[in-house]
Amino acid sequence: MYEKVMSPGKNLTKRWLENAFAPLNDYLEREHPNEKNQILGYLMFMGNDEGKFYYKNKITRSYIVFNQAGALVSNSDSALQYQFDEMFGPRGEYRAMQDYRLHPNVTRWIERNLSKADEAKYGLEVGVFLQELWGPMVNYDFSDLKVGYPLSRSRLPFCLHIYPSKSRTLVAFQFVGDEIVERRCSIKQYNDYLHRERELTIAGWLGIAIIREMLEHISSLRRDLPLLVQRADIRDPEHRPI
Repeated sequence: MYEKVMSPGKNLTKRWLENAFAPLNDYLEREHPNEKNQILGYLMFMGNDEGKFYYKNKITRSYIVFNQAGALVSNSDSALQYQFDEMFGPRGEYRAMQDYRLHPNVTRWIERNLSKADEAKYGLEVGVFLQELWGPMVNYDFSDLKVGYPLSRSRLPFCLHIYPSKSRTLVAFQFVGDEIVERRCSIKQYNDYLHRERELTIAGWLGIAIIREMLEHISSLRRDLPLLVQRADIRDPEHRPI
């Protein structure tokens, strides 16, 4: 029998994470040893209730469920999916920005606002986001789009924030690195990431996390993003952009 997993409260620990993912980790070690780490990066622990462990795929939204003894209860067809090839090619293949026909304002904004390191790490995701999602909403006018965490000037490792400083709504886009998604960062770094997410929410901001695989499902994002932004809190008219 696996240990009952309760809420971690404000702080995650290595022990809590190990207990929360123990049934899934052991199952993947037995059934998919060569793909275990890739699959784990896309599964979220959703709770340990009524003697069952629930995990959800971040992209497909499908579940895999185990009982308290670790026996498989249910496994949706796409719960363990980890390769998403629709737009970017097989995972690990990083197509160059030049392969996309981008609006001149997209490439100009990236060149002027992202460091070389950030462009290398997040440039493709930011480019596709600006071209396909944010650009059509603002007529490709990115003059108020700023880089940085909206509540302070400090930078969060493995995460790039950009936000419209003059938008009527409080919305920020978080481009999350694989280190966070696949938990290849330290416990402290992961806790800092979660803490910053909570800070934004408490301050009234809508933080929209974006990872590479989400952009492979661009049609649903194109439909949903305007609705999400409309539901964000209205900016204080006395607010002065950072």
